[in-house]
Amino acid sequence: MRPSRQLVAASLFLRRHHAAVAAALLACMALLLGHAAFVDSPTIDEPNHIARGLAFWWSGDSRLSTAHPPLANALQALPAALLDEPIDFEKLKGWPQADIGRVARALVAKDYEQLRSAIVTGRLVTGLLTLLLGLYLYRYCLRWGRGRALFFLLLFVCSPVLLAHGHLVTTDLPVALCFAVAVGEGVRWLEGGSRWRLAFAAAAAGCAAAAKFSGVLLLPVLGAATAATALAGVGRFAGATSPARIGRVLRAGLFTGLVVLTVVNGAYRFERSFWTVRQTLAAPEPANWITRPHRGLLLERLSPLADMPRQVRLPVPYSWLFGLFSIEAQNERGHGGWFLGSTEPTRLYFPTMLAIKSPAALLLLLAGAAALWLRRAGRWPARLVERLRAPSSRLLRPLAVPHLALWAAPLLLFWLALGSKIQIGVRHVLPVVPFLLLAAAWAGALLWRRQPALAGLLALLLVAEVALVHPGHLGHFSLLVGGPPVGHQISMIGEDWGQDVAALGTVAKEAGLAPLHYVPYGITAVRELRRTGLKFRTLSCKTRKLRNGGWIAIHAAQLLRWKKCGPIDATRPPDRTIGEHIWLYRVEPPAAR
Repeated sequence: MRPSRQLVAASLFLRRHHAAVAAALLACMALLLGHAAFVDSPTIDEPNHIARGLAFWWSGDSRLSTAHPPLANALQALPAALLDEPIDFEKLKGWPQADIGRVARALVAKDYEQLRSAIVTGRLVTGLLTLLLGLYLYRYCLRWGRGRALFFLLLFVCSPVLLAHGHLVTTDLPVALCFAVAVGEGVRWLEGGSRWRLAFAAAAAGCAAAAKFSGVLLLPVLGAATAATALAGVGRFAGATSPARIGRVLRAGLFTGLVVLTVVNGAYRFERSFWTVRQTLAAPEPANWITRPHRGLLLERLSPLADMPRQVRLPVPYSWLFGLFSIEAQNERGHGGWFLGSTEPTRLYFPTMLAIKSPAALLLLLAGAAALWLRRAGRWPARLVERLRAPSSRLLRPLAVPHLALWAAPLLLFWLALGSKIQIGVRHVLPVVPFLLLAAAWAGALLWRRQPALAGLLALLLVAEVALVHPGHLGHFSLLVGGPPVGHQISMIGEDWGQDVAALGTVAKEAGLAPLHYVPYGITAVRELRRTGLKFRTLSCKTRKLRNGGWIAIHAAQLLRWKKCGPIDATRPPDRTIGEHIWLYRVEPPAAR
């Protein structure tokens, strides 16, 4: 069947102007990210992240960077650190104990407007990193053709998960960027690329480990991919003898390990690096809600340090090492949200969340990609060995050994996430999302060649779904599951992150909801609501009755976990909602009942 004249014209246009189309797509994403950065109220975790970054620059001390390494937060705080008047962190409550929660609360109390401004500029930095991630993967996809690269970029720009977390001051998007670059450059090096590819991959892996602890997973993935490529004798190992392959693998592993250690230590400015085991165990441990139950003995209880010789020197900073095991403590304790009516962790959480947080068009394309893969799988066994030993010019095929790293990295992260008891949002598997988009782009490019009208329809559906939910991407759920009204009956904690507080003030003033009693959610919520000019009173859930009646505003994440708050409980449907996340109840005075 001959392609239509319109399809030929569209294909020629995209082929000739693919760079301009890509730039236009990224510009659209920049507008969406920028708008959301200014509209959304500060979320629950952002004050802690920006406090770490500001402390890094203004105090010269990285003691607060235990729950998260400092690299991402330092980058996000850099604009504010350069433009704002410095704060003396040593005078803030919680600083001697390295208690990030108390330090962040002290910053809010000292000058909320300054802190809020720092969060907004930090969000713009995250947005820039998001655009860099899209640009890198677009250029990576050009190896498979301009059509597939553009289809990937469309999926990327219209990904609600990336739009949601690509404008917040957290470490999730930065580590996703490092994850993608490390894998992409590692694959290119294994295929026979220059040594600079290995240097970039190692640096990206180091940045990932210096931004979020899950970044350390890249080391075994890159090591295993290198060993497998050497064993198969393909790519840069083609034609080499066995001793030469072993030597190259060992040299690459040693180089990567040294680069990662240098980047991690450099991110901490080599503070408290290369301490002995004795020094490490003797140091006062940072205090927070995770570590307090261990009473200063977290490393003795959870790490192998207690069984190691005391004179051994550790090649990582104390804060990084302590933070790594504090994550283990958090996982042992459990940090569940509200999922399918339960607060208990479940292995179904992340698979379900990745599915229901994906746009309908993406899910359909992933289903198509899976069907194509299964259809072709029947023809693979007979040619598997031949493909694995193909010349380097054929190594772009999906089954080539170096390319397996492209899928081993996200699969390992996803597999480990299944057993995690920290289930407070899909953002913890955010590095997996770009790889899902790569798979969907493969199916989308094939569909464009065979059924262009259907491909265009899916593209329109994708754009429409994102446009309908903007700027509330945190609360997005796929149209295939019924959208946000149905999705919020499945999950709420990772969606209600305090971003709708300013919207509450606007709606309450316009609708005349008075008197209003607000149950605070997070350390910035009260001050954020006051910024809107709304008159309200804070409400404690211990208050059983409202003497004069009025309205109660409470976050759904609170009520669903607590079941009851003052005169209302979770079984009563709200009278009004703000973005599905803030529930409003009209309460009559006791005499009127």
